[in-house]
Amino acid sequence: MDWNRIKTIFILTFLVLDIYLMYEFFKLNDASQYEYSTEVPLEKRLKADEIEYVELPKNFIKDMYLSAEPIDFSNEVTESVEKTKLKGQKVQVNSSTVLNSVLDKPYELSEKYDKAEINSFVKNNVLYGDQYRYWKKEDNIITYYQQFKDKTFYQNSSAELTIYLNDENNIVSYVQTMLTNIEELSEEEKIIQPLKALETLYEKGSLKPKSKITKVELGYFNFVGEASTAQVLIPAWRFVINDKEDLYVHAFEGQIIELPTEEKTIVE
Repeated sequence: MDWNRIKTIFILTFLVLDIYLMYEFFKLNDASQYEYSTEVPLEKRLKADEIEYVELPKNFIKDMYLSAEPIDFSNEVTESVEKTKLKGQKVQVNSSTVLNSVLDKPYELSEKYDKAEINSFVKNNVLYGDQYRYWKKEDNIITYYQQFKDKTFYQNSSAELTIYLNDENNIVSYVQTMLTNIEELSEEEKIIQPLKALETLYEKGSLKPKSKITKVELGYFNFVGEASTAQVLIPAWRFVINDKEDLYVHAFEGQIIELPTEEKTIVE
């Protein structure tokens, strides 16, 4: 047996194999580089679809989970009546966490709808009224949501103020819920930036061509817990589309927070 010949054949075989593998490696590498270089930046894709957006927030880098629980209004009402905060109101507390109030006489508003007037009523006639933020008006119903460190508890039925108007558009009653014992659950973590959240909405088809993003802000969504129990709240990006629709993105994990269609709609 010619061992030298066999050895030469093996060497040539492995050499050819090495050359082939190197060829395949460089071909794949070139392809990936080409794919990377030809990927169109998000800004250009949005422009091509005529999607506009306001200046995005830049001052939010980190955030954290929160825990909270519904307030027991029973003691709050007794103390506040004594301090005349609820003077001129017939107040009833249901299940300890829902406050119903009917005004002795309607709170008059000017003919021209003015949010400042509503804000003044809330601040001066509602328990912890300065912790609530105007949300929307639909027919004769005005909705506010509670805030924490200037961030809103989005679509949270345990942190909601619902104001009712009569046919003359004057305030006649309201229903209030509120979260208390709000605590920061974890160390601060990095959140995704609004441009990345916007990209998620775009790639998932939530942003239609010619849409205009009219507002972008950071707030909190109830992640764990029923309305009547303790809650875990997550930071979430809110995108207002054409001043008519709300879209939300989980600020830690980046997925879209799905809502029923009627809860996405904004009515002024």
